[in-house]
Amino acid sequence: MLKMTCLPLVILTLIFPAQAISAAESKEVRKQRQEAQKERQERKRQRSAEISEATKSFREFARSLKTEYQEKAREIDVEFELRRVELQADSKAKVTVAEAEYQKNLMSLIVNPDSELNEDTVKKMQSDGKEYADELFRLRKESAEVIHREKMNNEQRKHELMSERDQRALEEAASLGLTKDYPPILAAPFGDELTKQEEQWNDRERKEVVKIKERNQYTISEFQYGARLREWAMKNMEEDFDLKWREKAEEHALGAEQSLYNVLLMQAAQGGEANQKDLMNRVTELNKEKQLIKIKYKEIKDKNRIKRREEKKKIKGQYSNR
Repeated sequence: MLKMTCLPLVILTLIFPAQAISAAESKEVRKQRQEAQKERQERKRQRSAEISEATKSFREFARSLKTEYQEKAREIDVEFELRRVELQADSKAKVTVAEAEYQKNLMSLIVNPDSELNEDTVKKMQSDGKEYADELFRLRKESAEVIHREKMNNEQRKHELMSERDQRALEEAASLGLTKDYPPILAAPFGDELTKQEEQWNDRERKEVVKIKERNQYTISEFQYGARLREWAMKNMEEDFDLKWREKAEEHALGAEQSLYNVLLMQAAQGGEANQKDLMNRVTELNKEKQLIKIKYKEIKDKNRIKRREEKKKIKGQYSNR
């Protein structure tokens, strides 16, 4: 009987101390997890405060930097504007003289009393008139090219100035920590594995550091894509100038001929020997061709505008989204 009574007591003695120890250990682990969680939350708070302060400081620095370099760029532009006024005045003087000479030569071809207005005479007038008009066009284009080169030199000077500004901005961003990769603040397991809450914390942290990188990248992106955008804009200026004068060249070829036919048409209306109907038909045809030229180049310009809008987005996106 005694043996039967002692056996349950022995069993109880073995079980309850173990349970007491297990409960104590579980309480200690929970306490350690809570302390670790508080530490992680504090580190996260400090990281947010650090990034917020760095972003604020950088934006203030960037505003001051932009103001400084905008004034320098304005001074460069003023120099160019003064130079352009001189070049335009010189160009206008040359063109005015050439235009007067062109009109005088054109009229001398038409009102020459020694020439009979027949098919051969008209062809001679066309040939000579084209020669005069071509020289006038060459002079206009040459003057425009001189001004364009000055403009592009001005843009290059500003580009170099702004590249200096961008470099200073990026160096400041790096010193503030806005270009570095922030490591995630991860929970470490107590025992063999993480709790569900700790796993969720780690998932959120991995996503958070990616977002931090993107936000910091966006903050400084203007100074990263600036050089690429300016080079792209200057390339477009060159293309636009070339396109503009290709259009002008085509219009000039028709305009020179039209000027001659307009005079012949006036002469025919006053009783000249020229065939008024043929002249009217040719003038009408020339007007149609001029309109077709305008339509062709407007299409090119419209397409360029759409393509460039997308190219600009792509250039900015390469830096702000990477």
